[in-house]
Amino acid sequence: MSRSELADAVNAALHHLYPTRDLAAHYVDHRWVGKLERGEHRWPSRERRAALRHVLEVASDISIGLYNPRRTNSGQAVSSTVQSPLARLGPHADPSPATDLLQLAAPTAALGLLNDDRAWRQAVMAPPGEHFAGATIDVELYPAVDDGRILATIADSPTDHRWHRSAQRRLILGHVDTPDHVSVFALDSQRAHRHLVAADRDARLLIPRAYQLDAFTAGVLWAVTNLDLSLLLDDARLDAAQAAASPYRDMARSAASQDIADDLDSVSRLWIGSAFCADHIRRHYDLLSDVPVYWTREQRGEEASTWLLFRHKLRYLRETAERFRSTSQPMTRMFCLPSLAVAASSTSERILLLMALALMESLGIHTAVTDDPEYLALPGFVMDKHRAIMATWIRADDVWHVDVTDHAHTIAAYRDAVGNVQAHSVIADDTPGGRLRHLADYLSLEWRWLQRRCADLGQYGFAGLAEPRSRLLCLDGVDQACRFIGALP
Repeated sequence: MSRSELADAVNAALHHLYPTRDLAAHYVDHRWVGKLERGEHRWPSRERRAALRHVLEVASDISIGLYNPRRTNSGQAVSSTVQSPLARLGPHADPSPATDLLQLAAPTAALGLLNDDRAWRQAVMAPPGEHFAGATIDVELYPAVDDGRILATIADSPTDHRWHRSAQRRLILGHVDTPDHVSVFALDSQRAHRHLVAADRDARLLIPRAYQLDAFTAGVLWAVTNLDLSLLLDDARLDAAQAAASPYRDMARSAASQDIADDLDSVSRLWIGSAFCADHIRRHYDLLSDVPVYWTREQRGEEASTWLLFRHKLRYLRETAERFRSTSQPMTRMFCLPSLAVAASSTSERILLLMALALMESLGIHTAVTDDPEYLALPGFVMDKHRAIMATWIRADDVWHVDVTDHAHTIAAYRDAVGNVQAHSVIADDTPGGRLRHLADYLSLEWRWLQRRCADLGQYGFAGLAEPRSRLLCLDGVDQACRFIGALP
C-alpha cells in the first residue's frame, strides 16, 4: 500500500473497531504514516495501534516494531532488532525480532532457540498489547533431564551473584530434549537461587514439572511482567494521581479526564480507574435493595488479567460475594465477548479470560456471556430492579466515568440487555463447571488439558514462576482460579 492507502485503511479500521466513539482526534494521513515509517512515532495512541494491527493483520505491536520509548528495556530490545517501526512494509530486509515469550512457549520455537549459539543467556520479549507497553525478561537456558523429576544442570555459573534479588526479572529455563520435541520448564531466578543444590563443579536445579512453559504459564508471565513493570515505574506518580482523585470521592457522578493521569502509562491508568470505580460501587451499595446484576466490559485476556492480578480487585470481588452470600438468588456477572475479539486473541489471552471468570465462579458468582456486539457500547454497571450504579474504567475516553441513576428509561434499557443475556448466554448451564466448560468451547480451549494444568499449577501456585514485585499485585486470584478448576469433577 502507499502511505495514503494505509492511512485510509487505518481510518476505516478505527470506524470498524470503535463504532460508537468520536475518533476525529485519532484520524491519520499520509504524513503521519511517513513519520511512523521513519521512526519519529514509536508509540501511537491505543486506538491507532489497534487499527494498525487490524489492517496489517498482526497479533502484537512488536510485530510492526512499535514500542513505548518510556520503557527502557523494551525500547532497547526492539531498537536493536527493528530498523524502523514499519520496516516490513518498506524496501528494506525484515530483521528477525527479539524472541517472543508467547512464541517461546511453543515446542518448535523452543527448538529454534536451542539452535542459536547465543541463546543460553538472552532477553525475551513479553510483548506489548492494547494496554501493555511491553517488557523484557532475562532468561538462562540449561540442559535438563526428566527422570520423573525435572533436573537442570547449571555448569560453572556464578549463580549466587547473578540470581540473588535480581532487579531485572529473570527466568532459569531447563530444556528436556527428544528427537522431535523440546519441553521447557521455568523457574524464577530468586526461587531458583533458594533451590540450587551444588555438586562438585556443576550445580543441579530441581524445577517443578507444573512450571512447564506453555500457553498457560507464558500467558500469566506475560501479564505479570507487563503489569509489574508499569506499576513499579509509576509508583510515585500513582500516589500523586490518587491524591488528585480524592476530591471526586464525595461525588455521586464524576468523570476524570486523562489529565489527572497524564504522566501515567496505560496500565497505571487502568489501575487508578479500576480502584476508583470499585470504591464508587462500595460507597453506593446501600442504595441497592436486592441482589444486583453486574455488567463487565473486559473482552480480552489482557484486560481480564486485572481481575486475576490487581490486589484491590480480588479484595473487591471477595467483599461483594460475601455481602450477598446469604441470599437465595446468586449474583451474576455478565460479559460481552464478540467472536471478533475472541478470534483476535492469542491462546494465552483466551486462557487468562477464562481464568478470570473461573475466579468469579469460585466465589459463588455466576457468569453469563453474550457474543452480540450490539452490547459493546454499554457502560460498566451494577443494578437492581430500580437503580443502577455506573462505573466504567476500561475502553473509555476518561480514566473513569461513574454515576448513580434511577432514570426509568435507562433502567429499562439495562434491564432488557440483562434479560437478553440471561436468556441467551453462550455458556448457559446450571453448574459452575458446566458454564466454564461451555466457555472453554467458545474460546476454542481444550478443557481436559486446561483442567489438568490447573490441578498441577494450583498445587504449586505461581509464586515460583511469576512472583510480582509491585505491592499492588498478587497471585492469589490466579491461584484460587487454578485450584477451583482443578477440583471440578
